[in-house]
Amino acid sequence: MLPAISDPESLTAPSTEAADETGATFDLLANRRRRLVLRRLAESDAPVSVDDLVDHVVLAEDGSESRSVASVGDVVIGTRRRVRFSLHHVHLPKLVETNVVDVGSGSNAVSLGENGSWLLGRLTQIDE
Repeated sequence: MLPAISDPESLTAPSTEAADETGATFDLLANRRRRLVLRRLAESDAPVSVDDLVDHVVLAEDGSESRSVASVGDVVIGTRRRVRFSLHHVHLPKLVETNVVDVGSGSNAVSLGENGSWLLGRLTQIDE
């Protein structure tokens, strides 16, 4: 036997606004490079250079996070170019568009934007 439902409102689907917010959050966090950028920015009290972000992503993807790029060798030079290209043309613009990060004009300094802390909170919840 099915239980009686006293509140038919509880059967309604979530609002489209909440669904859109959830979809946008998962879209932003779906890519590992964007998650790495967010984590690196969370570690720093000051804006981080794009070069620093590139090095961080390259080392994380190589599994050498505890070493420096110089110690990894020449193999990563091509990888650095590809990562720089993807951050510059894909990931950072997507994060800037949603106010998650701010990129200083001319300085290439990246910092968390007004939605950055909120998205980091979501990332932390997912990690747990």
